[in-house]
Amino acid sequence: MNLEEIKKEATQCKFDDIASLSIKIAELKDKGVAFLGCVAFVQVNQSISLKEAQELTLMLEAYTKGEKRRIEEGIDVMLSDFKEEE
Repeated sequence: MNLEEIKKEATQCKFDDIASLSIKIAELKDKGVAFLGCVAFVQVNQSISLKEAQELTLMLEAYTKGEKRRIEEGIDVMLSDFKEEE
């Protein structure tokens, strides 16, 4: 799925509870959607900021503790690289 398809799907149904959202994100992961695609889905679906979507996505049960740790480490590396460029 490309980003436009992910966003389109995110607008088609609103998940009002975390459990349902987590199930949907797990389905997207099973289809091969990367973390950033899942964040985009959450952002559009929940009508929240990118930072809020990133935090919420990491809280979902769709990701294992190991996956969450690796994702957070990757985010930290990107942020530190960005700060070094300033």
